[in-house]
Amino acid sequence: MSIEHVEQTVPASAPDAARRAALLAALDVVQGGPEERFERITRIAREAFGVAGSFLNLAGDDQLFHKSQQSDAVFPGTTPLKDTFCGRTLDQDGPVVVPDARDDRRFSDLPMVNQDPNVRFYAGVPLRVGADATKVGTLCLIDPSPRALDAEDVALLQELGVWAERELATGLDDDRLRVVLSGLQPRTVDLPGWTIGGTSIPHGIVSGDFHDWRVADGTVDLTVADVMGKGMAAGLLAAGMRGALLARCHQDPSTAIAALEEQVAPDLSAAEAFATLFHGRLDTTTGRLSFVDAGHGLVLHLHADGTESVLRSVDLPIGLHPVGMERASGELVIEPGDSLVLVSDGALELWDSTLASLSRLGALYRKATDLPSFLAGVRGRAIEHDPGDDLTVVVVSRDA
Repeated sequence: MSIEHVEQTVPASAPDAARRAALLAALDVVQGGPEERFERITRIAREAFGVAGSFLNLAGDDQLFHKSQQSDAVFPGTTPLKDTFCGRTLDQDGPVVVPDARDDRRFSDLPMVNQDPNVRFYAGVPLRVGADATKVGTLCLIDPSPRALDAEDVALLQELGVWAERELATGLDDDRLRVVLSGLQPRTVDLPGWTIGGTSIPHGIVSGDFHDWRVADGTVDLTVADVMGKGMAAGLLAAGMRGALLARCHQDPSTAIAALEEQVAPDLSAAEAFATLFHGRLDTTTGRLSFVDAGHGLVLHLHADGTESVLRSVDLPIGLHPVGMERASGELVIEPGDSLVLVSDGALELWDSTLASLSRLGALYRKATDLPSFLAGVRGRAIEHDPGDDLTVVVVSRDA
């Protein structure tokens, strides 16, 4: 059974073209060379149908980008949209099958029909992405010989198109994750006499680190945590911990961590994971910081007189601490001119993987003219010396 080709096409509207362009920018797949995740789809399509060429094309405002092509006749990276089968059928809802382009008035004038590679047969399915299912391109087949497709053939081509859509959506999901993660990072706080700020750099798209601070009535609740591992699993567990702490905002640290542990320890155990965490409450009037350190032990206290000390943890991480055993609590005073530098273990990888790296980070901070220049220096160091892990650095500084 052959599939009837569509008799009429509708030119793409300007709003449609704008939506396509915005989505392509978010997908971030147009630039760069071939990607195996798309190449395997077009390879399978060409072999399954025995055609001369198969393509995954993305449509911009007025150009068609050939993201992946399997063809003896290699097309340039882009082709004017109006001069392509895909460009002229982009607004069709379903598959488009053209048995012989010479007999189809919509395509008989195309350069690729009347010149090399002398295309006769074309079949394509639209590729949709985003919440409004915007068509951003096509997965298509071409051949110099006329031919037809039966219903099973078209169904197979549509299934390959769904695969391509999911691969494209992966890029969009990554982009959304970046936006979400950027939004979750707290902004630098300028309180009278205090500066609090930091940065978190994921090793991949999603970080198992998180840092946060909440300001109210002269107090600051401050948290730095590191979930074991990297990637999506660590990121999901970190997000759950962050939400659980947010629900206990401004509680005494010992009370908040006990409740947090009761809530998230089962999830961490089920995932065979754990998390180190430093959580404290700062009184900005006195500089007194009460805290719980759950196996973190990565806090550098830079004193105004030029000396430094490291806060060491005596407790096990969240998810490993014995159930029912009370955690140790600590307290220190941040004097005028003092600073705390709190990090995840990715910061140690910026140098030699030992606690000596904390001192080198402290030296970098003391040399910096201000907090933004210090954080820029940390990011620069991470570019020069990839830590291979999620990296978080937070500073709490009291004016002299």
